[in-house]
Amino acid sequence: GHLGYSLNGLFPMPRLSLVGAVLVFAIVVALMSVISNWSLKRIDAIDRERMKWRKGAVGEHLVAEVLRTLPNEFVVVNDVTKRFSNIDHIVIGPTGVYVIDTKNWKGTVAANGSGELLLNRKPTEKPSVKATLMATMDFQNKLKALTEKDYFVRGLMVFPLAYVEANFGSIGHIHCLRDERLLDYIQNQTFSAKLNADDIARIKRATLQLANMDETFSARK
Repeated sequence: GHLGYSLNGLFPMPRLSLVGAVLVFAIVVALMSVISNWSLKRIDAIDRERMKWRKGAVGEHLVAEVLRTLPNEFVVVNDVTKRFSNIDHIVIGPTGVYVIDTKNWKGTVAANGSGELLLNRKPTEKPSVKATLMATMDFQNKLKALTEKDYFVRGLMVFPLAYVEANFGSIGHIHCLRDERLLDYIQNQTFSAKLNADDIARIKRATLQLANMDETFSARK
């Protein structure tokens, strides 16, 4: 009785025979099963995308924590990927300006002899070095336009999860290194641009302006 009333509510038809009612019920169950399977697949897809994002965020978080321990004369701007593609962090200090592209690759990273990288001896899907170089040059050009001074910007690719065999100079102007070498690299005078306090303040203001960020929120002094 209750089944008949439910089906009549869903499908306003003339009186159904028992066979018709069973057929309609079977169709409803089948539709519900299809919808349920689709929903589960959609949820699985969202979860996979979320896990992919989390894995990507792990390396950036590790590098941000490393940068937090720089001396106070360095300015660190994090979370700028949305404004500057292939740049996760920008560091400004007495040794120069650095843009950092964090790569969560696993395995061994090496130079391919033609200015790009190999991961576990295989070519990467996209020219990653070229992308980082273009992002670095784009930031440098925008910085020059705002400050009216041509500051050199060093592009870094940092690998928290991989072993790096690509020596400095093996892939051109972009330098590759592990995250544990990052602090020494930034503070090392070998690649220093030797900026004074006025330069640092000027570059900081321009960087925050380019990133559309509020200074008190986005930069660590």
